[in-house]
Amino acid sequence: MHIDEQYKENATVKSACHKVARKMTQSTAGKWGSPGQKCDAPFELAEQTLGWISKEWLDKLDFVIWTGDNAKHNWDKKNNKRKRKDVYGLNQRTTDLMLDTFKDIPVIPSFGNNDVFPHNQMGGPDKDGDLLDFYGTLWNHWIPHSQRSTFRQGGYFMIQVTPNMYVISLNTMYFYNKNKAVQNCNRASSPAHIQLKWLERQLSMARMKNAKIYVTGHVPPSPRDYRNSCLSQFMRIASDYTDVILGHFFAHLNMDHFLIFDGKRQEVSTQRDISAYTDWLYSMYQSIDINFISPPPLVVIQVAPSILPVYYPTFRIYQYEVNQTDRLGHLLGYAQYYSNLTKWNSHDHLEYELEYTTQDAYHMPDLSVASYYNLAKAMVTNDPQQNELWSLYREHMVIKTINFTDYDDDDDDGDSIVY
Repeated sequence: MHIDEQYKENATVKSACHKVARKMTQSTAGKWGSPGQKCDAPFELAEQTLGWISKEWLDKLDFVIWTGDNAKHNWDKKNNKRKRKDVYGLNQRTTDLMLDTFKDIPVIPSFGNNDVFPHNQMGGPDKDGDLLDFYGTLWNHWIPHSQRSTFRQGGYFMIQVTPNMYVISLNTMYFYNKNKAVQNCNRASSPAHIQLKWLERQLSMARMKNAKIYVTGHVPPSPRDYRNSCLSQFMRIASDYTDVILGHFFAHLNMDHFLIFDGKRQEVSTQRDISAYTDWLYSMYQSIDINFISPPPLVVIQVAPSILPVYYPTFRIYQYEVNQTDRLGHLLGYAQYYSNLTKWNSHDHLEYELEYTTQDAYHMPDLSVASYYNLAKAMVTNDPQQNELWSLYREHMVIKTINFTDYDDDDDDGDSIVY
């Protein structure tokens, strides 16, 4: 969500939407947010969003996956530098809002790279015990009692959401290549290595019980963001347990897309601008081995967009199988909703509307690996300039804003993609 309590309507976007303009210009902050600008989200956007979800969906939800990054960026660090108390305070306020909205519906939170201080840096329990204690208390309502010692060990846990269905929340900060506070996944003493061993144990026990798992976290696994040792070990585990893991849900990049891995090493541009990233996705989809049934099995990583109005604020409602025992937990599809802030910034409230469903937009019968494989191949069969499906996918990637403007994100080493 990237909440910013200093966000001001009619402030200049050059001030990260903090200072009200002396003269009204086109480059001023909107009431509910400023899509395409380097401004975070006003708290009121989170309130309106969760209020709309509560009104339209609350009685239909089984559980909520919450992928992290609730504190603001450090875009205005010259005048309004982010402090630890800001990070903690914004997470406290957002957690209170989530708890008030969803009450006893299970919520599965995870750490974002902006939920820790300093930014991007998080050590193990010896270095960052205070941080783990803070979030352990903050999320106490959602972390099962039996998992609290596990959470204190590294900020990850598992929760049962329906009979024989579990969600594992990973602390992807330990895999993130910008986190210098931990060692790589090959070191037996590293919190990253310890977490992967824990993950594999949970999956092994789930297999013995014929249980099914969803895996969630903030930073999606890719050569762009994971240490090589962490990516290779994570993908080995994910590939070994495709019969247990029925979905991977990640965030961080704010763009609507999916990654698909077949065990080959994927090279990715280090430029990190949006055009280069979409080119990399296109080549990834092209290179996937057509014989996806043979080992190693394909692994699909779903990357969801955000409430933060880099584009338009967005959330998803998933459907999954609960009636057929032999298909328990299989993902059937999702509906993605967005709010057109260009329209609603002139109103005293906002509404969300359906952007697309996976069945209608992409003709996907379900969200199985086979369906994602077929979609990937359908998008790259022709020249991308002539492929309507690929064009639609790119439009959805930026939530109908047609905004491929590059960002110079001062908060993250000048990267163009905001996260």
